[in-house]
Amino acid sequence: MPAQSANEGGSDNEEGTYRPRKRQAVISKACEHCKVKKARCDSSRPQCGMCQRKGVVCEYKEKGQPGLRPGYGKAVEQRLSLLEDNMDNMSRTVQEILSCVQNYQKDPIQTQPLEAQLSALEQQVVLHGIVVVAYRFWRKATPPAEARGAQIKTSREQILLQSIDVASLASTQALALLAIDAIGQGPGPRTWNIMAMLVTSTRQLRLASTNNTALDPRSSSLVDNDAPEKGQGGDDMSISGSSSDIHSNVEEEQKHRLFWTIYALDRFSSVPLGQPGSIDSRLIKLPYPVRDGEWGQNVVPEWFQRPSPARPYLDHRKPFNLWHYYIDVLTLVDQSNQLLIQPVNLALPASCEEWQSSFRRFDISLFTWFENLPWEVREPPTTFDPVWTLVHATFYLINIRMYTVAAFPSTASPYLKPSTSARSRCRQAVRSVANLAASLESHQIQQLGPTFPFVVWVAARSLVMLWTMGYETARGAVPDDLEALLYTLRQSAIYWPCSQRYSDMVQLIVDTKNSPSGPVGLEIFNDTRRTAYGLQNRLGALVDCQAMALFAGSDDFLDVGFSDLLNFSGPQVGLRGVGREFDADWL
Repeated sequence: MPAQSANEGGSDNEEGTYRPRKRQAVISKACEHCKVKKARCDSSRPQCGMCQRKGVVCEYKEKGQPGLRPGYGKAVEQRLSLLEDNMDNMSRTVQEILSCVQNYQKDPIQTQPLEAQLSALEQQVVLHGIVVVAYRFWRKATPPAEARGAQIKTSREQILLQSIDVASLASTQALALLAIDAIGQGPGPRTWNIMAMLVTSTRQLRLASTNNTALDPRSSSLVDNDAPEKGQGGDDMSISGSSSDIHSNVEEEQKHRLFWTIYALDRFSSVPLGQPGSIDSRLIKLPYPVRDGEWGQNVVPEWFQRPSPARPYLDHRKPFNLWHYYIDVLTLVDQSNQLLIQPVNLALPASCEEWQSSFRRFDISLFTWFENLPWEVREPPTTFDPVWTLVHATFYLINIRMYTVAAFPSTASPYLKPSTSARSRCRQAVRSVANLAASLESHQIQQLGPTFPFVVWVAARSLVMLWTMGYETARGAVPDDLEALLYTLRQSAIYWPCSQRYSDMVQLIVDTKNSPSGPVGLEIFNDTRRTAYGLQNRLGALVDCQAMALFAGSDDFLDVGFSDLLNFSGPQVGLRGVGREFDADWL
């Protein structure tokens, strides 16, 4: 047989018709049921003992062929391709993130170590300030409002306690955040007390003047009572507490921006109280903040100077810096505020003429400053820029406050007459603020902070004064611009409580303008001598009473004017004495 098989095989090879034998099927020794149950199978046919006892079908299948199953290689290739695509996407994402991160240590061997590293205690006080300001933007259900309020209260107390004991840059940063929160609550004792602490810390840390005197091209005083010696005073109050004279550009720029932030808060906290700013701009010896793209670079500083018509912006070749113009317009806010709070003897013609001359000079200076701005600053940007919005809103704020006082003097005087042109200019500035507010989205309003609602409030109050005195006509229930201003205040009230108070005071006048018992608090509201804080104190109770009266019923004894009901003490100096015979234009 073997020989025969060999011969047969040989004959097949010689004929060229040899075919490989087909592999015989190998049946598995264990049935499928025993494999699933992981039991020992006795391989009995047709049924094993286990399947016979269980009464299930006993099935023996053919063993699989050795090697990879069909399609396995293609599946592995697809999985590898998917993995490579995911890795490429992750790599691109990481590169995008790294491109946004500023790498200070480009040359770790030659670069000095950063001195702006905060200690754990300083980090904690700054985090407390962030909690106080940023928690108002929290919109998730957890933690609940009560827990958030308790955390904010604890953070406020921690900042105040640490700021009293320590005068450092970190504590001043936390105080600045606390001042933003206080201004957002509205004008009052909390605001001016925190601002007093903040301005005092600014003087202690000497933030209004640069420590690097070699960069200051202007002459300094020969005698300075607060000049620190080397290793003492101002150097000990640096970020790290070190007495080294080497300060990085990043650290210096951080100090400059902190001071200018405090400067802005000081200006916007003094105007609602009718007080001059606590920081004297004549004593500031600092450069303007650099542009965002120049952080950490050695650039020639541009030193702060009080804006004046003799110093126009003629060099338009340099890239414009909105911080520069925002600081200048803040200085103009303080100058206009000092002019408006200046005492004037209305019985003396010379005193009134002197004030009117100062008013006209400042008005010309303000107009010249705006006309000399670069085209990129005067025209709206292609994308939303909060600093550009604040620059224009602050400029309109100055115009509205000045022209309102000139158009509606609080006391009748033959030597200080209402100005017709001031009334039209005031209406034009109010319209500009309304257009600016109407162009903002809800998410853009929250980026403007608590200072923008004050500008909107001043514009809304002046518009209501024009409307209630008959100089403004409304096609509907209220003027169109007033609707836009009130909508902006309501949107801002989600984050800043002061906006809700401003909106309530305006809504009180609107709701009671045509009341049979007379408008509520209209004389107080239209008195241009009263600041936002004064109106809040006088009209706050009226707002609460008016809200209760809406649900009180219609009994006769309740149908009484609130001015008679509350019986305010003291003379009410309003606009009744100003007649049309004094409507001569002096502006």
